Amino acid sequence: MNIIDINNLIHPTATVMTQTLNEPSKRSKSRRDVKSWKIRMQKQISSWKKELSVIAETGRGSDNGKLNRKKRKIFKKYGATKAREVAQLTETLKQKAQAKAQRVREYEKRQTQYSQNKISKEDTKTFYRNLGMKNIEARESPSMAEAESYCKSVWREEAQYNERTEWIRRE
Repeated sequence: MNIIDINNLIHPTATVMTQTLNEPSKRSKSRRDVKSWKIRMQKQISSWKKELSVIAETGRGSDNGKLNRKKRKIFKKYGATKAREVAQLTETLKQKAQAKAQRVREYEKRQTQYSQNKISKEDTKTFYRNLGMKNIEARESPSMAEAESYCKSVWREEAQYNERTEWIRRE
């Protein structure tokens, strides 16, 4: 057998095994993990930040031809000509980027809330374990003597209780 024949045997076998084991492919998993709305918003934020950096760099007086072309393109896009309009444009772009980033955070927070609600309905134990985000490590259990001494110390101590409470009277 040559390498092509071996490949023709291995590939279908691997495909059938993957389907049988019901393992999702890496490609489909990455699509589920990444949300298109988030990518779109992050692209907008990054483009506004790029424009801000170009405006800030040209404000420092750098004499770069490529940078000047980008600056002219940005000014033309937003219709800014005067220094006052440039300052206003800078502030507007900063606020747009901050507002969009805040919206992304709110969407993620809401998405987390939905998933937590779903988990709490389906598996309460997992929900509370994830809520605390602490891994409870099992330590060695105390010896019988240690447990007895602890319980004796708790029960031996005299404590003052308010015996006038209603529930104590009822009991």
